[in-house]
Amino acid sequence: MNAVTIGKFDGFHKGHQKLLQEMLKTDVDETIVCKIDFPGAGLLTRQEQEDYLKQLGIQRLVRLPFTKEFAGKTPEEFVRQVLVEELDARHVIVGSDFRFGCNRIGNVETLSMLGKHYGFQVHSVDKLQMDGDPVSSTRIRAAYEAGEIETAERLLGHEITFSGVVLHGKKQGRTIGFPTVNLVPGEEKLLPAFGAYGTSVTTPFGEFRAIANIGIRPTFDDGDQVTIEAHLKDFDGDLYDQKIRIRLLTYLRPERHFDSVEDLQQQIQKDLLFFDFT
Repeated sequence: MNAVTIGKFDGFHKGHQKLLQEMLKTDVDETIVCKIDFPGAGLLTRQEQEDYLKQLGIQRLVRLPFTKEFAGKTPEEFVRQVLVEELDARHVIVGSDFRFGCNRIGNVETLSMLGKHYGFQVHSVDKLQMDGDPVSSTRIRAAYEAGEIETAERLLGHEITFSGVVLHGKKQGRTIGFPTVNLVPGEEKLLPAFGAYGTSVTTPFGEFRAIANIGIRPTFDDGDQVTIEAHLKDFDGDLYDQKIRIRLLTYLRPERHFDSVEDLQQQIQKDLLFFDFT
């Protein structure tokens, strides 16, 4: 006897967290998040999704790839094959605007009627409102891609981070007086607006404030390889091949091409002065 919540769950934002908390109230054998996986980058990587749910105490994550076959299921086929036969659902928790089945013809009322037939209870949760509008992945993505990090993080309800192993770069930052640690973000993770950010970097040696650039480094003509380069304040050690975590705190300026290395150096000095390192 299990409790199941269903959705796209892009980022597990504050609205999604209402569903998860409702599910955790049920007295069941297992709590299950049934995530519909769409192609493309998301607000969290697959590993970040798993880690986040584990931290909340959710016991299982089931991924349903959004294939042509999946999209063609009728509401009853979805309920019978997925919720009943595969997941043994006794409680199903969804948002009040939940739609499912071929051409999205099923809604909460449809689910409730099928629940009576198949023996599960449906819990409908109203959408969370913040600042007069519903919290949604679309709203968060728009803020995030515009560099509005504080807004995106407030709606998400958790930090926006990039994690990975520090790579050996071209050491161009060191040659201009601003050594950096370099990460290459994977294709799974949605990128914010290219530019300079105030960040916090967690390393095996502690946490440091840093200026990070996300983008393609046009001053050095690096082509279209996106990198994250962070210059850590008050750190002079070796982080190559070490795992680090970069948390975005605030957007400072857009990425742009500088006519000379000297112009770039001056801009980095301004960034360091502008960002509050306290």
